[in-house]
Amino acid sequence: MVPAVLDAGGHVNKFLGDGALAIFGAPNDLSDHAEAALRAAALICRLIDERFGAALRIGIGINTGVVIAGTVGGGGKLEFTLIGDTVNVASRVEQLTKATGDTVLLNQQCLDALASPPPALTDRGLHVLKGKTAPVQVFGLSQYSSC
Repeated sequence: MVPAVLDAGGHVNKFLGDGALAIFGAPNDLSDHAEAALRAAALICRLIDERFGAALRIGIGINTGVVIAGTVGGGGKLEFTLIGDTVNVASRVEQLTKATGDTVLLNQQCLDALASPPPALTDRGLHVLKGKTAPVQVFGLSQYSSC
């Protein structure tokens, strides 16, 4: 997964249990951050499919937005991290892949950041995400349904 994210112009910020947080556009600006995230998702899906086939199911949630990015910590332990609702929503969108059955989900905010919508976009409707009062519109990318 890490090479796919790097090849698309991002980096893996941290590993969280069986997941990871990949970021595009921080700490350095990336004008096509949403497209880069979709490129990484496509490559991850292809690599997982080639290596594991249907034996491994993954879920990728993509969101875009403003974050606080910087080094946090103390006592000799410093790390670069992202803080903000954008990160939380990305995590909740990823969790939603289990309910929708999609491998890749993105929300309206991410769709709006793309230069053009990707092909095979399926509207999955409005969903209330944990910690959010307003429902969030999500879309599945059916061309990535094989991983």
